[in-house]
Amino acid sequence: MGVTKAVLGYIIRDGQILLIKKKRGHGRGKWNGPGGKMESEEPPKNCLRRELREEIGIKVKRERELGTLTFYENGKLNWLVYLFLVEEYEGEPKESDEAYPLWFSLDKIPYERMWEDDKHWLPLVMKGKSLQGDFWFEKGKLIRYSVSPMPNLS
Repeated sequence: MGVTKAVLGYIIRDGQILLIKKKRGHGRGKWNGPGGKMESEEPPKNCLRRELREEIGIKVKRERELGTLTFYENGKLNWLVYLFLVEEYEGEPKESDEAYPLWFSLDKIPYERMWEDDKHWLPLVMKGKSLQGDFWFEKGKLIRYSVSPMPNLS
């Protein structure tokens, strides 16, 4: 089994960030940014647009790539995630069979109900900063990480 490639797209407006509560699949029950797995040979930007349309019913008009996150489980690379800031979109986020969207104040992020690594990189995303993050897990627990701010990609 190879590396799973995925995207996450964050929408920030009026001092709030849109998160979704996953209803099924990887991360079920956790709060996260909307997104999902890339299809074979699908460019990250196309995946972002498809996933946000499917999960929360919006049409992404403009996005900015912020960087990547890599995840290792028991020493083996298993996820490569492309991060995006959604800067313009049409429609209002709505619930689907995959996700329940909710706006959170930037100072009230539910980190205790999110992936363990999110608190180490999401603050940079909320500031619109580009980054590279690497996270090592053993038996599902975060054991080591590295987050590096980078010059903006676009």
